[in-house]
Amino acid sequence: MSKPPKPEAPRSEPEIIPPETPRVRIFVGTHGTERVYVGKASPLGIILVTAITGLLVAAILVLLLGAFLFLLPLAVLLVTGVLVVGLVRFYFQRGS
Repeated sequence: MSKPPKPEAPRSEPEIIPPETPRVRIFVGTHGTERVYVGKASPLGIILVTAITGLLVAAILVLLLGAFLFLLPLAVLLVTGVLVVGLVRFYFQRGS
């Protein structure tokens, strides 16, 4: 029986930030270190984000419903045309 592989050691030590410091997160990526400042969201900011998201969802819904309502009659016409052509072909082949 073979031995299971040993787990890798972490490549860097985690940084412990005390609670008194401002909200700063440091990410170590492949291109170096990046600092990301995280701020608290205000009630106005939350309302604006929610309103913008709702408007975008409503606009997408309107576009999808508009496309559906435009394509639905075309699909009905196409299916009706296929049925009529099939019935006409069947009628003329039977009569010959």
